[in-house]
Amino acid sequence: MSFPDRAGFGTALRFAAGAPDGDSVACVTGALLGAVHGIEALPVDLVSRHELSWVLDTLARDLLLQILDSPSGSEYVEDWDPRWWSRCPGW
Repeated sequence: MSFPDRAGFGTALRFAAGAPDGDSVACVTGALLGAVHGIEALPVDLVSRHELSWVLDTLARDLLLQILDSPSGSEYVEDWDPRWWSRCPGW
């Protein structure tokens, strides 16, 4: 709330990291600001150092796809992605 624009993203993360249990607070802060401002707002130097960037990006895209287009199907819609259940098993 103190850093509402995209330009303050890095500043907001540093501010959050200074809180008690700063790792967790900065993690949640980054997730929320990324959701609000989009991938373009994330600092490239931080994202490129993250070892699971590709996995996190794939999970986020799959979640959005499932919500908007339902590739796994539903009771009203036929599934259209034959690899969906191997990538995202629903056990």
